[in-house]
Amino acid sequence: MRRKIAMLLCASMAIGLLAGCGGSSEESKASESKEEKGADTSDKDSGEKVKLTFWKSPHSDREDDIWAGMIEDFNKENPDIEVEFLNVAWDSVVEKETAAFSAGSGPDISFQTEQFPLYAKNGYLLSLDDYADEKKLSGYPESALEYCSHDGKLMGIPFVALNSVMFYNKDMFEEAGVTKVPETWEELREAAKKLTQDKDGDGETDQWGMMYEMDDYWQPLSYIIQAGADMWNKNLTNIGFNNEQGVEGLTFFDQLYHEDQVVLPLEKYTNKDEERSYFYNGQVAMFPQQIHYTNIIKEASDINLGAFALPAGPASDEEHAKWNFANIGMLSISSQTKYPDEAWKFVEYITRPEVEKIYLSEVGFFSPQLATNDMMYEGDEIMAVAAEGIKKLQVSPASDYANAMLQNLKIMYENVARGEKSPADSIQAMYDSMKAISGE
Repeated sequence: MRRKIAMLLCASMAIGLLAGCGGSSEESKASESKEEKGADTSDKDSGEKVKLTFWKSPHSDREDDIWAGMIEDFNKENPDIEVEFLNVAWDSVVEKETAAFSAGSGPDISFQTEQFPLYAKNGYLLSLDDYADEKKLSGYPESALEYCSHDGKLMGIPFVALNSVMFYNKDMFEEAGVTKVPETWEELREAAKKLTQDKDGDGETDQWGMMYEMDDYWQPLSYIIQAGADMWNKNLTNIGFNNEQGVEGLTFFDQLYHEDQVVLPLEKYTNKDEERSYFYNGQVAMFPQQIHYTNIIKEASDINLGAFALPAGPASDEEHAKWNFANIGMLSISSQTKYPDEAWKFVEYITRPEVEKIYLSEVGFFSPQLATNDMMYEGDEIMAVAAEGIKKLQVSPASDYANAMLQNLKIMYENVARGEKSPADSIQAMYDSMKAISGE
């Protein structure tokens, strides 16, 4: 199937990963047919197993164990194929994939997110239009298939879908007299003020209303989008929030830190483990994060955990006002693989609802296929909050410049959180940096 990319302008979802700058490759690689790519059949002719490599970055401390079991089941069903799984750290995956693809030795199958247009543009990913039929694709929202496409060609099968929620400590809410979860920015500010306290009376704050992880690029971005700005410009080469709405959104983030002083200060910790311990130990009441943190929090603490949808901002349209971090991850096949048919068998197998739910339920993700989600999380009140957002699955466009965007977001947030630059100056600095990278 060949479908036309519809540029999604509804900035309702985006996943947090990296993108990078790759080497060159002839565009014709992407259009080679599966017959051409399957011409080298030396392993098949010799009677040896076809060996495939699968690269994915971790969403769980148990990533290797989960995939070991799933791959073992696949290998039993396909005894002529052997899949080797490589767990690649998030902070090095773009560098390693780019180097491998440039050398002509990219992984046969890979997990892709925002960075995939760069690989697709350079011809490193195989179009799956000749493999994925209507029956296979019928369970996916059109927006998910559009997100996984490049120049009208399907470059991956949607595999995971996630969004964010505001995790909160129910006991701390009750003790502070916060009787309802915030639904707007102002309600969020008021709740955070009540929850920020000097518990021991020494004149120093020792309980805070909120915290943000600076390495989580997407959560503070919600305020910028909810104020009415867009994530990208129309060419997907620079930010779309170097404007009044963008400044309004980042100013709200600044107010929480400095005017209200309800956010855990950056100087209170030096790494993620130290920061998270404040939430685990009942010193921070609210923590916006990706939904799969449910399992991480439950394993690390015994707090009375709840979740609610991110409070809405002042934008005039609902899509902006209720913007929430979320995204799609997909399984792609390399255009360099000698065995596209066997690689497709693996992708098709893993994305069957009864199979993918094994991984998704272990990690705490959802599927772009609603049929899979119906099999998971029954009676889980936290996952039910996120599930409502997944039903309206809409994604922002992926971009060649996603990695530059993410790295600059972190710098922008820290400039504001540390009081080193004003919101307007921080946004302008990011815009200038992105312009220097993209030329636009």
